Amino acid sequence: MRSIKYDAARLLGVALAGVLAACGGGDGGPGTCPAGQMGVPPNCAPILQPCQQDVLDSGGGAHPASTLAFYDFSVPRSGRLDITVDWTDPASPIGVYLVPVGTCTLDEFNARSCDFVVRSEPSPMKPRKISSGGFAAGNYRWLIASYSDVDESVSYQIVLSTGDNCPALGGAAPSASSAGDPAGRAVEHAMPR
Repeated sequence: MRSIKYDAARLLGVALAGVLAACGGGDGGPGTCPAGQMGVPPNCAPILQPCQQDVLDSGGGAHPASTLAFYDFSVPRSGRLDITVDWTDPASPIGVYLVPVGTCTLDEFNARSCDFVVRSEPSPMKPRKISSGGFAAGNYRWLIASYSDVDESVSYQIVLSTGDNCPALGGAAPSASSAGDPAGRAVEHAMPR
């Protein structure tokens, strides 16, 4: 009698293990969501990553008239760049640009033939706020152009936003065009910041 009870308990244990595996008992088999998702099929949802925002560069100071200021910086991981640029006189035409590092000479910039990753020509919007997604990790150069005939004071901040639910900055989207500047604006000098 004892062996029948033992065999029955063993068979019941094996059957229970089989039922649990078939129902998605956590072994990655049927009935479980794919890696990186949570829930129970068919109601799987991606696991949200917390929003992380890191200041990559910021500063400010005097910006001479008709000058293109530039500085190289690194983006450590893919994400969205949130750029804010402000200046003193609302009437001063200020442009904001990003290019791959080591590219875009002054002549190429004035011809607007650079490989612009972000291009925001002067507009009445002040401060200029730009959110541009899809940035790959790498090295970039920001360019701030003052087309004004008077010296300015300019401040800027570049923030890398990664993860889910990071709010974008309010403002107009940058132009992705690299065609010639219709206003014919050019700068006379370039200087590292």
